[in-house]
Amino acid sequence: MPDEPEDSERPRSEGWWESELHRNEKLLDKYLAVLGDNPDWDKWQNPDDLYNKVHFNLDPPARGAEAAEEIEADATPGDGPKGSSDDEQLLQELNETAEAAREDSNWVEQDEDPEVNLDYDTISTQARTFADRVFNLEKMPGNAELLFLSAGKVSANLAGGHGLGYDEDTLCGNIVKCRWALSDCEFCREMLEQLHQKTGEPVYAALAKESGQLADLVRERIARLRQRVWW
Repeated sequence: MPDEPEDSERPRSEGWWESELHRNEKLLDKYLAVLGDNPDWDKWQNPDDLYNKVHFNLDPPARGAEAAEEIEADATPGDGPKGSSDDEQLLQELNETAEAAREDSNWVEQDEDPEVNLDYDTISTQARTFADRVFNLEKMPGNAELLFLSAGKVSANLAGGHGLGYDEDTLCGNIVKCRWALSDCEFCREMLEQLHQKTGEPVYAALAKESGQLADLVRERIARLRQRVWW
């Protein structure tokens, strides 16, 4: 679907968020791949070098020790002219403004709003518990890595959606992350059921049931979040 205009007053749809989040994940994979092939962090002291390698496959230019020291000095907070008293004063003013907001009786912390985060603590705890039980499985037949990966992504995607927030500009992104968590729940359930059929081990049946229960909670969460979408 075509991108919505940048100045559109309408919040981004689920379709836009899904495309954007998927693009960002693929880009992150590229960065991780480059760092995996070139784990020497000294090579990437200049962030522009890593950007150029990922986006244009350009190797960083050779730099002497003096240039490397200059890059490191520029990146050190509070060093030289960048660490001026004006910066410290601005930081203090920002902290005072934040503290004043917290003392305002009309201000409510998002994480403390029961209407917003009614089920997050419960579902995130259950997702982490499920992942821990999957990670502790021993002597699994087949490709266990796929199961481990999906079990971990359930909790990660729920946390990612929660981090995006619940206002009208990011709510659809939150929902997309929850849908991805649901997909991983279903994948885990199917794989665990297959493992139970293949081995007869009751632990796989118990985890498959737990995965299905977790999937039901995620579906309910998605439904509640969609009720908050006003358009």
